[in-house]
Amino acid sequence: MKKPLLLLLTGGTIGSTVDNGIIHPALGSCLALDLYKQRYGQDTVIETVKLMDILSENLRKEHWVTIVNYLIATDLTRYSGVILTHGSDTLSYSSAFLGICLSGLGCPVVLTAADRVPDDPQSNAVDNLRAAVLLLQNVRQGVYTVYRNPEEQQTSIWRSTRLQEADRFRGRFTSPDGKRFGWVENDRLVLSDDSTFLSVSLPSIPSYTLPQTLMLPYDVLMVQPYPGIDYRCFVPQECCRAVLHLTYHSSSASTQVDNSALTFLLACREKGLPFYLLSFPKERDSLYETSHCLLQQGAIPLPHMTKEAAYAKLLLAVNVPEYLPHDFLQREVAFEQL
Repeated sequence: MKKPLLLLLTGGTIGSTVDNGIIHPALGSCLALDLYKQRYGQDTVIETVKLMDILSENLRKEHWVTIVNYLIATDLTRYSGVILTHGSDTLSYSSAFLGICLSGLGCPVVLTAADRVPDDPQSNAVDNLRAAVLLLQNVRQGVYTVYRNPEEQQTSIWRSTRLQEADRFRGRFTSPDGKRFGWVENDRLVLSDDSTFLSVSLPSIPSYTLPQTLMLPYDVLMVQPYPGIDYRCFVPQECCRAVLHLTYHSSSASTQVDNSALTFLLACREKGLPFYLLSFPKERDSLYETSHCLLQQGAIPLPHMTKEAAYAKLLLAVNVPEYLPHDFLQREVAFEQL
């Protein structure tokens, strides 16, 4: 007898309904699953657990704690895989965090979402669930995200740590390098022929373990640079244990004015607050003088990865350092480096 799939519900559009033009989480059964069974039958046994009922813009790190601790405490040998339904707004962040945390589970996990409520004729909810089921029938480990972008026929599959936030104009998810693990089209799973995706380039089990109960009491401040940014607005509180400063595409940030990334770095250094820069290529022949200046003053460069993956790794690094290897932030642990 085949093992069942575990469907974890967290809310989001895929778990919502519309009343008088207002989208809100639905109570009761999972309509997306009901519609899935109507279209594809009852052959796949799916057990459902509702962990929470939120719109994902209301997501907080405490919700990640709930998800991770639930899966750590669950006997996953009973299941052939886990599907986690989620809202699309913060899907890339949860994908990265859970991808880092859960890649060594030994039971594959797939995150998915929907662009419209399930009973909308144009919704991709059922297509996304179908892709998740087909993927879990063919993989034995790893964390993935599946989603059919608007106006596309294929439902894309990504390594979850390589997903970046959907664009705000068309709502399309992508990976920074444009690569996918695979896709589903005409109810057929196709895996990428890119050797970097199919080869086992990482240990099957990460060289670290999480505590039996995960807690995230400390915070990371993430800063996106833009012309005219006033760094005086950023006043890290006691709970903040690291700053993640993003860079422009050339790995640079401002240093020439009094109110700059450099002055913010120096202020953080006085407080003993680690200051990380995202991102820098693994191999580089030269740097802009601004980047060189920041590194000379103590900024810590991170290799190329999405902001979501960097944030996830830093959040773990400041909260459970005793469980992580000393080079955790620089080491690739879940296919997150690009």
